[in-house]
Amino acid sequence: MSDLSIPQQILDDLVAHARELDPFECCGFLAGTNKTVTRVYRIKNVVSLDGAAQAASFDNAKVEHLSRLSPEERAEIAFIMDAQEMFQAVKDMRKQGLTLHAVYHSHPHDPARPSITDIKIANEWEENWSRLNLALPIYMLVSLMDKAHPDVRGYWIKNGSVVPASILPI
Repeated sequence: MSDLSIPQQILDDLVAHARELDPFECCGFLAGTNKTVTRVYRIKNVVSLDGAAQAASFDNAKVEHLSRLSPEERAEIAFIMDAQEMFQAVKDMRKQGLTLHAVYHSHPHDPARPSITDIKIANEWEENWSRLNLALPIYMLVSLMDKAHPDVRGYWIKNGSVVPASILPI
């Protein structure tokens, strides 16, 4: 699992996306060629919509907790990518000859490390990536815990195991 090079401008865009949606989580894809990111696909977080918690792969306790929250509160602690936007992004990547390199989302109040839910969702998606003919992506997290100093980190998540990914700003 090799390094991923990301232009500083794209890293800045991820932080900007996180700040625009704060206190809600943002999400999207990073794509490019030769292990270098060249394109950001911002994707709508639909978890704030009613019924989204039941559609997600959350355990019963999380669903019960989410169901007690308002749509705005739900969007602060979870994300589900809009399926139509997600598949449009994949279609565009194929058309442009790009490779999906990373899936990103923000943690407005938590560190830039995968939550238990993040790991569970990544595990469930493992077989979907190959079904879509896509390689396993890096999972990027943008933490706004310290608003003045956002933290952006990447991780490989495979079979429930989390390993830091090497991200090289260029």
